[in-house]
Amino acid sequence: MTGRPRLILEEQILDAACQVFREEGHATTTAKIAQRAGVSEGIIFYRFKSKEVLLAAVIRRETQPPALILNLAERVGRETVADTLHLILTEVLVSVFRGHPFFEIMETSPSFAGTRKHLLSNTLKPPPQVIVESIAEYLEAEIRLGRVRRVSTLSAARAMFGGCIDYVRSRRFCGPDEGQESFVQGLVDFFLGGLAPVEED
Repeated sequence: MTGRPRLILEEQILDAACQVFREEGHATTTAKIAQRAGVSEGIIFYRFKSKEVLLAAVIRRETQPPALILNLAERVGRETVADTLHLILTEVLVSVFRGHPFFEIMETSPSFAGTRKHLLSNTLKPPPQVIVESIAEYLEAEIRLGRVRRVSTLSAARAMFGGCIDYVRSRRFCGPDEGQESFVQGLVDFFLGGLAPVEED
């Protein structure tokens, strides 16, 4: 099989897996994915050694860091920190919403317990780690410009990412919320209180 058909086949399988995982959750089987993809189960296992490996591949594809996050260096010192944080958190929230169903399967289903190992064993960093580190690097750059006070940037970035995860998870249990835009703005306002430079007397 040549490179191009192999890549096309892989995307075909991942497209089907993404749909079935969203629809079936824990009940997803490779038989259902194969049927949706129009291939045999043998083809799936030839490309992906197990359901866990397949779910890990879906998670990687569906949670790829947004381009804005990967190019934050271009925004350092340009827009206000508040505006950039608003853009960052909006993009992170979209990414978390997209990936949440798959992470939930990984974290709660015994039959997919091995997914985390496959996600972390890849030579590439997991997308959430890339997002957190990119935000931390942006904050470090703004600190050097004096636009953000000296803080633990990794802790701040983790808290921002964690806040978005908590928002997505809590929507099912906490009733109606203020809406995504209001949530993002509230999170920006909250973090700015701790990130704003200390004014000299």
